[in-house]
Amino acid sequence: MRVITIHRSVLVGIGVYILMLLPFFASAQTEEKDSIKIQEHSISDIQVELDSLISNKYHIEATALADSLIDIANQNYSNTDERIVLLHKRIAEKFADNGYSNIASQYIQRGLAVLRSNPTPNYAFIGDMYIYLAQIFRHHQLSNIAINYYEQALEAYEQAEGKAHYFSLVNVYMTLGTFHYEIENYGTSSSYYTKASDVIAKMDTEYRADMVEILNRIATAQAKTGSFKVAIVNLERSVKIALKVFGKNSLQLADQYESLASVYLQKEDYAKVDENATAFVRILVGNIGTNQRRQTYERRIADSFFGRYQYHLSHKWYNKLFDDVIISTKDVEELQNLTDWYIQVGEKFERVKQDSIAFLVFESSLKLNQKQFGENNLEAAKIYHLLSRSKTKLEHFVEAETYTNKAYQIEWELGTEKDSTQIAVQNIDLAGLLLMKGDTLEASILYHNVIDLEKDRESRWKAIAFNNLTMIKYGNQEYDSAYFYGNSLLEYYQTNYGRDYIKTLGCYLLLGNIVFDTGDTEAAVEKFYSKPIRLAPKLFLKNNEVSYKANINLSNYYLAVNKEDLSRRYERNAQEIQVIIFSEEKNIP
Repeated sequence: MRVITIHRSVLVGIGVYILMLLPFFASAQTEEKDSIKIQEHSISDIQVELDSLISNKYHIEATALADSLIDIANQNYSNTDERIVLLHKRIAEKFADNGYSNIASQYIQRGLAVLRSNPTPNYAFIGDMYIYLAQIFRHHQLSNIAINYYEQALEAYEQAEGKAHYFSLVNVYMTLGTFHYEIENYGTSSSYYTKASDVIAKMDTEYRADMVEILNRIATAQAKTGSFKVAIVNLERSVKIALKVFGKNSLQLADQYESLASVYLQKEDYAKVDENATAFVRILVGNIGTNQRRQTYERRIADSFFGRYQYHLSHKWYNKLFDDVIISTKDVEELQNLTDWYIQVGEKFERVKQDSIAFLVFESSLKLNQKQFGENNLEAAKIYHLLSRSKTKLEHFVEAETYTNKAYQIEWELGTEKDSTQIAVQNIDLAGLLLMKGDTLEASILYHNVIDLEKDRESRWKAIAFNNLTMIKYGNQEYDSAYFYGNSLLEYYQTNYGRDYIKTLGCYLLLGNIVFDTGDTEAAVEKFYSKPIRLAPKLFLKNNEVSYKANINLSNYYLAVNKEDLSRRYERNAQEIQVIIFSEEKNIP
C-alpha cells in the first residue's frame, strides 16, 4: 500500500470540501435494511447490548459479542451474501463512532473480503466500503491512510458497471484532486479534476450549481500547470452555468469572472484581464456589502498591471479605485488621506517616466482637494508644483510656468511672512523653466536676483545660481564670464565646505573645461584637472556633461603629448558616459 504524508491543515481542507459535496453525491449502494432477522433471534436486541459495551469502553467484550453476531449470520446465509457485509459495516460504524477506528477498520476489511470472494464482485459496493474506511481515518486525522483508501475506492468504482455509482466516483475524483491541489501537486490535481468533469458530462448534470465550483477548481489547477487554454475553456463553461443557475448579478458569477481575469493575467493577455476584471467589479457594484472586496480587488489589479508595465491599464484601475472611494465615503479625513495616497500614485508613475499619466493623477488629486477645501489652500499649492513638474518633464514649459506661478500665488496669499529665501526659491524655479524654454536672458536676470538676495549667507540656492550662470555663459562661449561664475562657485564651496569637499573638487573639472576651450590646454590640465585626478578620480566617471567633456579633453591632451595609454583610458570613460547620457535622453531603461 502506498503511503502519503499530509499536513493536518490539508486534511481539514479536504474534510470541508467533502462536506460541501456530500449533499450532491449520494451513495452508490442500495438501501440498507434496519435489522437482520436470523431464525428466532432479534439482532436488534444484541445490538443494544453491543452499544452498551462499546460506550462503556469494554471494547474487548464488545469485539467478542460482535464476532458472535457475525458467526450467527454466517450460519444462516451464504458466505457471499451482501447482508453479511452490511452487518460488518454496522458493527464497524458502532466502533468508529466511539473512537475505535482500528477495530472498525478490521470489520470493514473483513466485509471487503466477503465482497471480493464473490465470483462477480460488486465493485460499486466495494468502493463504498473503502470510502467509509477513508472517512473513519479522515475523521481521526489519520489522513495518509485515508487518502490510500480513497485511491482504492477509485480503483473499485472505475471497474463498476452502469452509472449508479457515478456520484460517488465524482466525489472521489474531487477529493483526491483537492488533496493534491492543497499540497501544490497541480498536475495530478488537474488530472483528477478533469476526470471528474468527464464523468459529470456523462451524467447530464451540466447545469447543476455544483458544476460551477467543480469547473472552477479544475481550471485553477490547470492554470497552475500552465494549461491556460483548457483552463479558460472550463472557466467559460462555469460562467455559462453560473449565469443560468444563479443569474447575471450573482456573486457566484462574479467569482468566475475573477478567476478568468486571474488566468488571463498569468497568460499575459492584458486586454482580457481588463475585460473580465471589469465584469467582476460590475457585479460587485450591484451587490450590497461588497465595498471592501471590490476596492481591495481594484487596488490589486492596478498594482498587477503596474508591475507588468501596463501603465495605461494600471492608471485606469487606480482611477477606478479613486472614484469608487470618493463615492463610498463622505468623511473629510478619509478623503484627505485619499488625496495623499493618490499623489503617491502619481509620484509612482513619475519614477517610471510616465509623466503624462502622473499629470492626470495629480490633476484628479487637485480637483478633489479643491472640492473639499476650496480653490486656494496650501495643499493645492503643493499639487500645483507637482503639476508644473510633470509639464516640465513633458516639455510643456508655458503650462509649467503657469502652474508654478499659481502655486506661489497661493503660498504668498496664505503663507507666513515672506522672506528672501522664499523669493529665492521662486526665482530658482521660474529660472529653471525659462532655461528649458531657451530664454537664457530672463533666466540670468532671475539667477542674479537670487545671488543678491542670498549674498550674505550660505545658501544652496546661491550655489545653483552660480552653477547655472556658469553653464549659460559657457554654452554661449562667453568664457571670461563663465570663468568668473565658475570661480565664484568654487569659492563658495571652499568657504562653506572646505577644499577637499567633493563638490569643491567638481568645480575644478568645470573650470578646467572652460580654460581648455580657451586654448590654454596645459593650464587646464596642470592647474585644474590635476587636482581631481589626484584626490577624486571617480569624478571622471560621473554620468554628466561636465565629466564627459573633461574626459574628452584629457584624452585629446594626452594623445597630443604621446601618452596613448592615458589617452585611451579617458576615451573609454567618455564613451561609457556618452552611452548612459544618450539612454537617459531617449528614456531607454
